Amino acid sequence: MIRYLNLPKIPVEILDSLNYNFDQYSFKATYLNGAYKWSDDFSQQVDTWCKQNICDTMHWGFQFMNNDIIAHKDVGTEVKLTYLIDTGGSNVRTNFFEDDKTTITHSFVIPTHQWHILYASRYHSVEGIESGHTRFSLTGRVFPLPIE
Repeated sequence: MIRYLNLPKIPVEILDSLNYNFDQYSFKATYLNGAYKWSDDFSQQVDTWCKQNICDTMHWGFQFMNNDIIAHKDVGTEVKLTYLIDTGGSNVRTNFFEDDKTTITHSFVIPTHQWHILYASRYHSVEGIESGHTRFSLTGRVFPLPIE
């Protein structure tokens, strides 16, 4: 599930300085047939700010979703802290499921520029990403899990 947090917003000048040309990133992780990608390229300024203002022991990087994401559990992460920069569409929903991956227990339309904790080790999906759009967010793992 998701819990919204009242943490300081990332300054506009840092958000404006981010690289929004996603073709220039090298992706360190790619899942779900390329619909989800992760990179820490071009993150030095925002990583420094987050370490000073949010949590100094977390490594910060970017998530990119260019298509809907089926029900899944994140690899190697129990809980992640996320700051949504671009929703990827006008009505993108993050859904949480029972273990059957079909019964929705909670559904959220997460606003931009809102810190939230996401329970990533529960089945969840992202639906409604519009064609030609990218859901772009900053994220850090709060509680990493060992990769089996």
